[in-house]
Amino acid sequence: MTHQNENGGNKNLKNAIASASELREHKKHYGDGSVASGLWQSLFSQRLPYRLKRLAFKARLYLFWERFWPAIQMPLIVACLYVAVSFLGLWQLLGFYGSAFVSILFLAVFIWSCYPLLRLRLPSEAEGLRKVELASDLPHRPLLSYKDEQATGMDDEEALALWSAHQKRLRERLKNLRVGGVNPRGFTKDPYALRVFAVMLLVVGYSVSDANRWSSLLAPFQSQGVGSVLPARIDAWVTPPAYTGEAPVFLSGDANQLRDSRDALSIASGSEVLVRAQGTGDFSVIYFSSRGHEVLEPERVQSGAGEGSEELTTTEWRFPLNSSGRLQILQDDSPTYSWKIAIRPDLPPRIRLFDDPEEQLSGSLKLTYLVQDDYRVVSAEAIMEKVQRGDDEAQGRSLVEAPRFNLSLPPKDSKMAVGQTFQDLTAHPWAGSEVALVLVARDEAEQEGRSQPVYIKLPERRFNKPLARAVVEQRRNLAMNVESYPQVVDALDMLMIAPERFIDDAGSYLPLRFAYAELVAAKTDEHLTDMLDVLWNVALTIEDGGLSAAERALREAQEALRRALEQGASEQEIAELMNDLRKALDDYLKSMAQQMRENPQQLGQMPMDENSQQITPRDLDDMLRRMEELAKTGSLEAARELLAQMQQMLENMQNAQQQQQAPSQQQQEMLQALEDLGEMIQKQRNLMDETHRFDPDSQQRRPGQRNEQQNKRGQGGEMTNEEAQQAFRDLQQQQRNLSDDLQKLLDKMANSGAKPSKDLDSAGNSMEDAGEALGAQQAEEAVSEQSQALESLRKGAQQLAEQLAGQSGGRGQATNSPLNEDPLGRMRRVEGPEFGSQVKVPDEIEVQRARRILEELRRRLSDPDRPQLELEYLERLMKRY
Repeated sequence: MTHQNENGGNKNLKNAIASASELREHKKHYGDGSVASGLWQSLFSQRLPYRLKRLAFKARLYLFWERFWPAIQMPLIVACLYVAVSFLGLWQLLGFYGSAFVSILFLAVFIWSCYPLLRLRLPSEAEGLRKVELASDLPHRPLLSYKDEQATGMDDEEALALWSAHQKRLRERLKNLRVGGVNPRGFTKDPYALRVFAVMLLVVGYSVSDANRWSSLLAPFQSQGVGSVLPARIDAWVTPPAYTGEAPVFLSGDANQLRDSRDALSIASGSEVLVRAQGTGDFSVIYFSSRGHEVLEPERVQSGAGEGSEELTTTEWRFPLNSSGRLQILQDDSPTYSWKIAIRPDLPPRIRLFDDPEEQLSGSLKLTYLVQDDYRVVSAEAIMEKVQRGDDEAQGRSLVEAPRFNLSLPPKDSKMAVGQTFQDLTAHPWAGSEVALVLVARDEAEQEGRSQPVYIKLPERRFNKPLARAVVEQRRNLAMNVESYPQVVDALDMLMIAPERFIDDAGSYLPLRFAYAELVAAKTDEHLTDMLDVLWNVALTIEDGGLSAAERALREAQEALRRALEQGASEQEIAELMNDLRKALDDYLKSMAQQMRENPQQLGQMPMDENSQQITPRDLDDMLRRMEELAKTGSLEAARELLAQMQQMLENMQNAQQQQQAPSQQQQEMLQALEDLGEMIQKQRNLMDETHRFDPDSQQRRPGQRNEQQNKRGQGGEMTNEEAQQAFRDLQQQQRNLSDDLQKLLDKMANSGAKPSKDLDSAGNSMEDAGEALGAQQAEEAVSEQSQALESLRKGAQQLAEQLAGQSGGRGQATNSPLNEDPLGRMRRVEGPEFGSQVKVPDEIEVQRARRILEELRRRLSDPDRPQLELEYLERLMKRY
């Protein structure tokens, strides 16, 4: 390595000597040493002087900033403190003499802090080069030696060679020059960090000051004599109504500066403006609207005095905004602020029927409606009015008011949603009459929105006994037209002319006789109104005894719980209402059971299948417990939905009881036919499964089943030919027996007047073809025919069930018939087979699934070995559940 460096040095020395020879030849020809020296320096420089000058100038600027910033730091701190004091309005609190003293003190400190600035000078070029040397880590001051010149030995080749090598080595060292960074070290002049305190105070003062903040800078210099005119401070903001959920709108301050004065402020109707002015002038507030201008009277005036200052007055205005216009604030009759305001009206709520009113099987009226408002609807009700007809006796005066009831509202956060309400009006005196239904909604501003009138007939209770229907009819006539009182008395009198013909027992005659006597004695509207309840109770007693009281108590308990859930009642109140509902439900079920025991023929006339799905008291109790759990966890909407489902279940159960009437002889025969078809379908399915085992293709597709058959026979080998032939003969005989049973059933149906469908005939033909295929030991063909026979049997049974539903006075569709549904509205097999096309496995109850999720979260959260990040995530999930 040393040898290579020596070779390199010798080579450089030789090059230097060659250059020196060239220079000597140049001097011989031109004879001028100065020219040779200039040529030498031009060869050496190679653009280094410009780069050094640029770096030196940059270093001088850095050095100047390092000296300037500590010197300017203290004047800036003093200036920030002065501006902050002005923004905070402290000059008003100091008074004239205090503000004068403090301002002079600020000025003196500012001048003293500016003294170091007078001694500032621009660093020299040598100082700049020194900074470059220090930043580039160059020892022995090489930049200063760059300006050195060869003093002697200009004619000596060796001297020139040495000087050339020295200059080249110097150029190599100056290739990676840098200036470095700036380090002003301002903390040396501010050891207590006053600059931080000054900036923070300035930010606070700017945030709390108003638009006149800049004029407050001259407050100490605006004094006149002893007193001082303090700048006005005006604060104004608009507070929208609480129900809008909107934030206050600030008129003064930064918000006013960022806002375009030509644009109008959109303000909700009913908002309140508050203006507070503080100062020594005379303030006034004027509101210009379409009705003209109005000079507003101040609500509160408070006077005070600062030290050595004029009287300081705080005036406050507060007024509502109900119309668009311009708000203007004047000080000493000179406009100071002005805002253009556009009132955004609160539109009335809108409500309309979303679906036609629907009468439930229990007699309840179901209303589905759409409510909509700008913000929120707070209440809604249904109002009914009498239909006025020119030639109708209903033109007379009504004894009682038309029915009206509150409507359930959708969730409070919804501006537009669909609501649903069930209301039982069967006990109202107007039940069964035609009325005009109008829905009314009200919002927070007490505005009303009404729907278009819809003409409906109010649901009424279906009384099976003619005497009860007659009493209720006379009650309705009396309620709708008090002038019909004589006709009602005569009608009740005629009902008791021959009690042995029209009245079954004395328990019905005595209440009717009592009601007639009381009605004759009634002379005032109050007495007649009381008689409406008496007549209703008489009708209930005639119809079904004490069941109606239990049913009424159940409905009242349901309605009380529904109202409590809607109003967000306390947990204790909901628990008490749940107990009342549970007790009313128990009484109702006991009353139904008692009625069934008293009339066993009503239940015995309906053939029941042991596989039918029925509702039990335990099912209802489970629903009540789930409802109570939802209410405890705050899921009031889910509890309300579950209550509505239970109400629908009870209505279905009542409907099933009401429609359990004795079927005719033909209906009984058709019911028996349905039962026989159900058994045939099951037998045909089993027979097809047995035949399917002999299908070779099936055995190849499902070898596991083939092994299962072999295991059932207890042998590991295949069936012998004799055994297979005997098996096919047995299957053929079973298929023939099933075909004969179907033919007998068809003949029996034809003799009873029923009309068998073509699908049953097709099923018989397929059975015969399947029997022939089994006789020929053709399992694959036999399975195909049996499948067609099974499908035809199902279709035929379905058509027979629909025919029976139409004859039993159902609701017009077999899918909605009580023959196909249990009291819960689910498919059942009370009459006839279950065809498999309408029964679906119900989804898991969401409440139970949520409970399992909660238990799993608790289990994982109690595991101390889990990471902390996962435990925090589980805690957040627990808050959601």
